[in-house]
Amino acid sequence: MRRRRLDPRRHLVAWSLLPRRPVLPSLVPVVAPRSPLVAVWTRCWLRVRTDVGDLPWDDDGRKRRVARIELQALTVTRGAHRLLDAIDLAVADGERMVVLGPSGSGKSTLLRTIVGLEYPDQHEGGCVRLDGRDVTRLPPRERDASMVDQRASLQPHLDVRRNIGFPLSLRRVAAEERDARVEAEARSFALLRLLRRWPRTLATGERHEVALARSLVRRVSVLLLDEPFANHDAPRRSELIRELMTVQEGYGVTLLCATNDQRVAMSLAHRCAVLDGGRIVQVGPPTELFARPASAFVAGFLGTPSMNLLPARVERASSGVRIVAGALRVRSFVPAVADLVGLPCTVGVRPTDLRRTDPGTGRGVVIEEPVRACAFLGAEIEVRLGVPGEELVASIDRPSPTVGELLRLEVDPGDIHLFGPDGAAVAHGV
Repeated sequence: MRRRRLDPRRHLVAWSLLPRRPVLPSLVPVVAPRSPLVAVWTRCWLRVRTDVGDLPWDDDGRKRRVARIELQALTVTRGAHRLLDAIDLAVADGERMVVLGPSGSGKSTLLRTIVGLEYPDQHEGGCVRLDGRDVTRLPPRERDASMVDQRASLQPHLDVRRNIGFPLSLRRVAAEERDARVEAEARSFALLRLLRRWPRTLATGERHEVALARSLVRRVSVLLLDEPFANHDAPRRSELIRELMTVQEGYGVTLLCATNDQRVAMSLAHRCAVLDGGRIVQVGPPTELFARPASAFVAGFLGTPSMNLLPARVERASSGVRIVAGALRVRSFVPAVADLVGLPCTVGVRPTDLRRTDPGTGRGVVIEEPVRACAFLGAEIEVRLGVPGEELVASIDRPSPTVGELLRLEVDPGDIHLFGPDGAAVAHGV
């Protein structure tokens, strides 16, 4: 006997019969006994959704504007591992904040704790405040926030149009308004051509765009994004960042984005928070983090190529002190540098601050080393100098030098950073 294929579109009446509050699967046959897909739909409906702002029972008709995020001594421990350690962070109304850090630093845990999918420690775990209201122990449905994670989960039985409008359907928004808002979000993210497509036919990047549009269709006040552009190529990523900034400013949404892509952070954020090992090590505008890193970790994490970090020592000289780091020799009269005599320290130099110079013309600190390797990057040439362990990377203008050629570079003393034995910044400019 041939098995009849079930079409979800033929059972929309049964779906509309489901109550707004969750029901037990055992009650489903009573609600709609002739619809064989109700059980499947109910399981999807009751499933804990990644896009927690789309939970069907979180809107009680009293819209709350949540725009300011405050975290106070937030601590999350799982077993013997402390995922977040006394996080203090404040995100202003309508601000775009980007949380930067390597994999395993606690970025995703931070977002999940804000939205309510994770809870801080019971005792001395700190608190989460949204618009001045303590929501630390409240479930996700009582927080006016939406989150899109790395998986970008979509409803597999709904096409793109109905996936975007799914939060509005659950709230019984009028069809005319629902269609208008879906069209507006689809137009904002260039998704009009995909509205009749099914999730299984979409690329990974397209699914993320659909999930992003779905999270904004509700006009939430807080939007949390976890690696939203990880699966997009560079041109599309730049385009999406511009579109997201336009939509965010238009709606006045407070945006908190977690990523390890510093290009996203530099182009999107008003401020960045750098996370390392569950702790915030520096918060500030991207330009400040780049020019005045608070530690050697921040200095090495930001920048492409990353900052040259060389083991160094500080020696006393006839006048002032002298910093010795590989081929780098520089005199300093900064009092804080003199305090490091005899202690191990680290010198940092940005590759873009190293410039090619001719003999007798350099006015800064001169470095002369043979070229070990070079790479053509279009407008710039990336060269590597020195021996392993004391290697320098420089970004210079064309023409490209040859491997083995003796290259003369200079750097201004004001562009040299010095970090102490504990990695904390001692001086920006020596």
